[in-house]
Amino acid sequence: MADKRSNDEKAPEQFKGWLLKWTNYIKGYQKRWFVLSSGLLSYYRTQEEMAHTCRGTINLAGAVIDTVDSTHFVITNGPTQVFHLRALNEVERQRWVTALELAKGTAIRRLDDDSDSDEEATENSGETTPLSQVMDKVKELSMAHELVTKNGNALLKVIGDAEGNHVPNESKLKEKLVMFKLTAGAMVKASQEFAELAKDAEHRWSRSLQQEHALRLQLQESLEMLANQMHGLENQAKRATWTPAKSAVDIVSLKSRGSASSSSPSADHKDRKLGVSASEPDLKRKGGAEGGTKEEEEEEEVKAGEEEEVDTHSELREEEEEDKFYDAPEADDSMVASASERTHARNQSAGSMNDMETIADIQAMGPEGVMMPFSARNVMMVPTRAAPSFFEHVECTLPTRRINIPPRPNKGINLWSLMKNCIGKDLSKIPLPVNVNEPLSFIQRLTEELLYAKVLEKAAACEDPLEQMAYVSGFASSVYASTIHRVGKPFNPLLGETFECDRRAEHGWRCFLEQVGHHPPMCAMYVEHKDWTYWQEYSVASKFRGKYLLVYPIGATHLVFHRTGHHYTWTKVVVTVHNIIVGKLWVDQSGDMKIVNHTTKDECHLKFQAYSYFSRERQRKISGTITNAAGCPVYVVNGYWDDYLEAAKITHGDEKNPVTEPAMQVWKATPPDPGHELIYGFSQFSCTLNEMEAGIAPTDSRFRPDQRLMEQGDYDGANAEKVRLEEKQRSKRRKREALAAEAAEAAAAGNLEEAKRLQEEAASSPLWFKKECDPLTGTMLHVYQGGYWEAKMKGDWGREMPDIF
Repeated sequence: MADKRSNDEKAPEQFKGWLLKWTNYIKGYQKRWFVLSSGLLSYYRTQEEMAHTCRGTINLAGAVIDTVDSTHFVITNGPTQVFHLRALNEVERQRWVTALELAKGTAIRRLDDDSDSDEEATENSGETTPLSQVMDKVKELSMAHELVTKNGNALLKVIGDAEGNHVPNESKLKEKLVMFKLTAGAMVKASQEFAELAKDAEHRWSRSLQQEHALRLQLQESLEMLANQMHGLENQAKRATWTPAKSAVDIVSLKSRGSASSSSPSADHKDRKLGVSASEPDLKRKGGAEGGTKEEEEEEEVKAGEEEEVDTHSELREEEEEDKFYDAPEADDSMVASASERTHARNQSAGSMNDMETIADIQAMGPEGVMMPFSARNVMMVPTRAAPSFFEHVECTLPTRRINIPPRPNKGINLWSLMKNCIGKDLSKIPLPVNVNEPLSFIQRLTEELLYAKVLEKAAACEDPLEQMAYVSGFASSVYASTIHRVGKPFNPLLGETFECDRRAEHGWRCFLEQVGHHPPMCAMYVEHKDWTYWQEYSVASKFRGKYLLVYPIGATHLVFHRTGHHYTWTKVVVTVHNIIVGKLWVDQSGDMKIVNHTTKDECHLKFQAYSYFSRERQRKISGTITNAAGCPVYVVNGYWDDYLEAAKITHGDEKNPVTEPAMQVWKATPPDPGHELIYGFSQFSCTLNEMEAGIAPTDSRFRPDQRLMEQGDYDGANAEKVRLEEKQRSKRRKREALAAEAAEAAAAGNLEEAKRLQEEAASSPLWFKKECDPLTGTMLHVYQGGYWEAKMKGDWGREMPDIF
């Protein structure tokens, strides 16, 4: 019974199409998309709504299906659920009625089967899945046969009445012919499916018999091996309690002669391990040849047999030790290497295990020598292939990185008490618990914009600047793809917090970020690649509106290609987070994005269309054009920010009615990993961002204790650490404000030197970025001054690092 249900769920037969449904006396009949599946008839406004919104469903198991006229039919399930439907024509109506009758019969049969599922599970416990499928198809054939017989008799009756009256009713005869044709076609189809299913079942049963025979032989061999091992263990237990008839003095003398002649370290080790010398049987045999006693010969045979059995059990212990779990004291290279060696050895013996190793506990060294433990029992380590390098001091082999993190615990939160005082406020000033967060800092989350940096490598290879613009637009749109699965709020970075991400060996780039402002929060980012350089200053302004949250990005993004010198800038669109209090959180992007090539004056205008419940088109759409320096459209851009973006070159026509060449895909999103919803919607790349690395700065986000505790699942400890860090940051700000006030008083008193000193102490300037005027946009921008990677390579930061954690 369970097998039957599982097969129905795996391969449901669906019937889909447009029908007109009666809504009310004002709107009348409205066009709706109907789907018949698993005994349920559901309808939607559009086909796109099938992914998230069902407008209504009726169960056919207890429904009554009535035909009113050539196109009108009614489905009733109780006094409160009535569907008045109209098909486009009579043939379409009959197809739906036939499909509904078949689905109704199947639904009734399933209900009957469920009513006595316990009895069938006992009686048919030996039935296989193919047999259940065959029985279902036989029942379906019987039902189709009944319908064919019923419609055939009705057709014969109409023909007989026409012959008796000599005035045939053409419309009625046509209706019966169509009905008979549809039911006969359904029976033919069911017969073909039954033949294919029977043939497939025959092959399955044949394979099952062969597998059963092979498993029986394998089980027999395993039992024989187990019996031999048990026999050996019994003999060893007997000999452990056996006392020889020979005197103890002679036995000790015999062992001492064997131990004296054994000079091999391995033999000594084996002697200590097993309690007997490895070379003892040879000495005994030699002593016997020189005229030893009969008792010595017997002792020799007994010891030789004992050594063979002990060797057998030693091999068993070694096999068992291969499957033991070893705790790793530190996440150093030797630990990773030993884990890989054990995995490799196990793969050689088993041949079917993946090249992965689970590491139980990693102790990460924090700033000032403080050990920071974090659990990584679900962290999977995978080896990667080497890639050529273009920067200096790049490892020739790729590091082994984790691809998973501990799953998110099920922790509830009272959003009403949390949000009632937050309406109209800036989100960055609201003290939120970590329950609404994800275990990443915002500057770490910003690094995920480089997930599709391969698109920029294609752009760098383009000779046509307008084609290059198309790929740049694809990269600029790709940064929103992960938001479809990610609704957690990143941690607000602390002032002076940094993050580095060196992926030169894997992806050819490295980036560095620093939190350069706190009110408002602002971070600066700088990315290096052999073909391009990418930097931006990013800040957000957010407003909570009760049902949704608006996030307004502030700052421009810069991109320069080294070979051509083309310099691009663009700004980002507005992000809206819906269902903050009630319902499932989801994210939408809307607004206009303008990408400008300041070298050639080409532009790209993209429009991110807001989600609309009243639109029949597919949601999350992007549309736009790429224009040359003269303002003439050259490319048409279309796509969806959660899926793909493609550009088509215009051959002739105007902007409203262009004729284009076949479109080229400039970006394609990667499908999410299985189980991503259990780990905050993270991708494999996201899981690596908070993994501890050696040699990073003491201000790196990976040293944040609240973020680390949340990743482990300790939400209470994370909330306590979060409060501590925020209060520590507030106290520093109050101290700077007090110093600024003292500087103002000193300046007013005419003590300029003291005022200057106090102002320098009160100032909070970034360590690695400097605020300068951007010549392209005319605004102030934090520019990377260099020196971070050089300081890391030397192991000497050379400047006072702030104590922020």
